[in-house]
Amino acid sequence: MKLLNNLEKKHYLLLAGWLAINLIQSFFTEMHADESYYWLYSQHLDWGFFDHPPMSAFLIFLGDSLFHNELGARLFSVLLTTFTAALIMNELNEKKDLVFLSIFMLSFPLFHTHIAGFLALPDAPLVCFTLLFFLTYRRFLEEPSWKHSTLLALLAAAMIYSKYHAFLVLGLVVLSNLKLLKSKYFWGTLVGATLLLLPHIIWQIDNHFPTFKYHLSDRSKPVQLKYFGDNIINQLLVAGPLTGVIIFYSLRKFKLNGNFFRRAIIFTIIGFYSVLLLLSFYNRIEAHWTSAITPLLMLAAYPIIVNHPKTKMWFKRLALPIVVVFFLFRFYLAANFIPNVGMLKLAFYNREATSEKIQEMANGYKVAFFSNWASPGMYQFYTGEKAILLATPGYRYSQFDLWNDEAYGEGDTLFVVIPDRMLNDHLVELPNGKKVTTAISPDFQSIKKLELRLDKIKETPTLFIASLNLKNHSDKTIFLNHPSEPSIGYSQNGKEIDRIPLYNFTEKAELQPGEEMNMEYKIAKETLETEQNFSIFTQTIERNRGQVLPIQIQ
Repeated sequence: MKLLNNLEKKHYLLLAGWLAINLIQSFFTEMHADESYYWLYSQHLDWGFFDHPPMSAFLIFLGDSLFHNELGARLFSVLLTTFTAALIMNELNEKKDLVFLSIFMLSFPLFHTHIAGFLALPDAPLVCFTLLFFLTYRRFLEEPSWKHSTLLALLAAAMIYSKYHAFLVLGLVVLSNLKLLKSKYFWGTLVGATLLLLPHIIWQIDNHFPTFKYHLSDRSKPVQLKYFGDNIINQLLVAGPLTGVIIFYSLRKFKLNGNFFRRAIIFTIIGFYSVLLLLSFYNRIEAHWTSAITPLLMLAAYPIIVNHPKTKMWFKRLALPIVVVFFLFRFYLAANFIPNVGMLKLAFYNREATSEKIQEMANGYKVAFFSNWASPGMYQFYTGEKAILLATPGYRYSQFDLWNDEAYGEGDTLFVVIPDRMLNDHLVELPNGKKVTTAISPDFQSIKKLELRLDKIKETPTLFIASLNLKNHSDKTIFLNHPSEPSIGYSQNGKEIDRIPLYNFTEKAELQPGEEMNMEYKIAKETLETEQNFSIFTQTIERNRGQVLPIQIQ
């Protein structure tokens, strides 16, 4: 299958320029918070991670192994996204008006960041493998065979290993052509992809499906309208801040012509937006979640726009100033010598200087960050020293809850960095503009491995009485009379209501590895809002959580 047969020398020159821009941008722009988190993944390669599958971690690992800097971490994402741009150019097959072709492609904001940009995020491989899947699917429709079935299996697995949005793409392709269910080659693709995904499936089983629990249940909220309008606006902006309306309006002229490939394209576009629109009633939808289908949107809209001179003229007039602004903003992100006006570039600004400042302030102590999942990876990337994450019971779960990273600080004195949203006394401003409080935590003790289990809960007219079991699953003794004061408490709607030291419930001064204790925890109903669920948690005096146990009110 010839993937780039429509490209000429002038196309390759454009692509070379685009590659050079992104390599330069990658070198001079400091790490984004998400990238530092995925970089930390790459230091602990596995078949899965809490938030995402392992593809982004693997790509970062490859580049970081060549040279440890921002460009190294982003190198393979930049190469993949440049290849994606080449595939799009080839499919658009524009040989005359390369100026308009360039403006059209660059008018999509995500094209500057996720699709053919420079960030080392899961979207880069997802977009590339999704587009390759569709191009292979077209050949499969023309010539069903085991060869194309095998290629589709490889690409489907690569998509899923990149990001779980792939499931939605694949499901919509099948729904667009239910005849696939009668094809032996389709079932060959399904079996092949499943076999390739077995290591990841086993990882999910071994870790009790943390990713799916997080994305499908932990993040869901009651029906609300506040994210619905935001999602519509974001998707219009993602398709082009001024030209998005033209892109979507042009799709009304998209013709199927009895072609199952074209049917798959439009079905996936409409289906993707429809599902995310529905989900926006329950949660905030990130703008880049539609990045997988942006190339399909481009393939569908471009021929319609270029064949309508007036639409093409207006598209060019509206898109050109936006493209210029995009490039100016990208320069602004990379140029640390330009002040961070209005905190517009906080996600990239003075990350190295900030990490080095914290290292200096720590004065030889090990560093811990409170309720900031991105900071440990950022600190280690720029200083080479490990750091750990501490988290309150109400803070979001992350990969750190699967790693035993707190063992790194066990028994040592920690220099703790606390964000101003938690504590705003004695604030220190860091080079990146953020303000934090710092504290010293002597003789750190982790209770992450102190398992909290509910055996039963009784109810009286005034009390909930929880029969609880606590078991030490670590290889170290957990001291209940420790200065860290391991405690049990409960919260509702994210608000801590009560906390009592564990040694108040037992004569035990410590729990040896494997040892357990039973206790009854009484909760006054008058302290809770009526008929609402609450949580029981363990934490230390610093508010570093052990485990959180949701309690369902019947």
